[in-house]
Amino acid sequence: MRNPQLFTAIVALSMALTPVSAHAAGELEVQVNVSIDCDVATLQADVVGGVSPYTFDWVFGDAETLPEEDQAANPGSVEHTYPAAGEYDWSLSVMDGGGGTGEASGIALIEGPTVTLTSVPFPPLVVLEGGTATVDFTAHVEGGLAPYNYIWDLNGDDKIDHESDTGEASFAYTEAGKFQASVLVVDDCGLAAEDTLPVVVTDPEAEACHPMAQRIADAVNTLFPNQAESLYTCEDIFAIFQGSLTGSQVGFGRLWHAYKLSQTMEELTWEEIRDWHLAGNGWGLLVQLDRFADTLEQVGLGELVDRVLSGESSVGDIRHAVRAVVRYEADFEDALARLGDGMTPGELGRLYRAAQELELEPSALDEYLTAGISLQELSHASKLATRTGSDWSQVFEAHAAGHSWGAINQAQRLADGETDWMTVLESGLKEVRGQAREEAQTERELSRNEKTAARLANQFAMSESEVWMLFNGACAGDWRCVQSTLRQSSKGN
Repeated sequence: MRNPQLFTAIVALSMALTPVSAHAAGELEVQVNVSIDCDVATLQADVVGGVSPYTFDWVFGDAETLPEEDQAANPGSVEHTYPAAGEYDWSLSVMDGGGGTGEASGIALIEGPTVTLTSVPFPPLVVLEGGTATVDFTAHVEGGLAPYNYIWDLNGDDKIDHESDTGEASFAYTEAGKFQASVLVVDDCGLAAEDTLPVVVTDPEAEACHPMAQRIADAVNTLFPNQAESLYTCEDIFAIFQGSLTGSQVGFGRLWHAYKLSQTMEELTWEEIRDWHLAGNGWGLLVQLDRFADTLEQVGLGELVDRVLSGESSVGDIRHAVRAVVRYEADFEDALARLGDGMTPGELGRLYRAAQELELEPSALDEYLTAGISLQELSHASKLATRTGSDWSQVFEAHAAGHSWGAINQAQRLADGETDWMTVLESGLKEVRGQAREEAQTERELSRNEKTAARLANQFAMSESEVWMLFNGACAGDWRCVQSTLRQSSKGN
């Protein structure tokens, strides 16, 4: 007797914009209780609000649907059998007699077994000795519901070689060749999982294959299963060399070079590296992509290769996007998308440089560019703002208001601790320049007067205050009068 596994979930989605208790039209609250027994899901719906009759539309997530009309708010449960293990997104839409609606959704998790097939020896590369070569297989099962039934096909002839309730089997191969060993595991719920493993059997007495093909086969087989998708016989490699397996001839040198590259490009399989070259791409470009992946860290070599082979991105675009990441700390995906939309590398660099200068996200710059504002204008505003410690947006707003860059530059030069450059612009450059000239002239005259007063005081042995009293008094600001008066006074004495 099997022990069912139960999985229960309550999913509720309220469509109400006012309290549920009001039961206004369109405000149905739908709740669904889900229980799982093997591959059968039992779904119990419950509706709060609305008026009967109700229409239920079930979507089970496996292309099956079920409409139910003239239902009560709490109808009977619905049972659905799923075709295989997996996660299924189910949903329920409800409409009441008054046109009100509500929805609920969730996931039905059908937990079947998973199986991994291994062997002794592993990988299963064996040599005929005395006419036979034996391989021992083990099926490692996780999940599902025990006990399990194991169905074995160990030479790939689509016939059952062995069936048992244990996960171990052996097979004696009597001829050289390449075989596919497989195991099908069925759990107590009837849910199944399968795994396969290639087996290569060689005959030391058979006519020798091409020695370079054998060398490549031996090397590539050491990569299985992580970096080789299959095990290869010498004949397989020679067939690739001739082009019968790939559609075009591939030299031994290229196949061996693909193996050597796999030593440093651990993310790619030997087949992926080989097919990169078969697609007409040079090894140098692949090495470049490998360096780019190392630089990006978050984007793998496999993803970059897929982008190029699919035509989504060129190696050149990837190169320019990586440069933007390094130089401007740009987002790789954003840079690649902009290049794909037709932006030149120079334009891309100017965009990210301007974003750094303005301390803005590139997406914020897009709004200015869409409005017809150039990056050159934004960059110029940033430079003028940096000079005075201003906000670049204030500089740009002044320019947008009709002031030239030269006028803004002059205003910034005329600004002082009491008057900022924006006030200078508003007051008018001519007026401010005039005031500045008058103030400078006044300062120069004061300086000259101070020097003259000091010189006369020293010449006639009197204090500067006495000189100033004469200058501001009887002589009314005339230094010649002051000098003449002091001479006569000196002669009289």
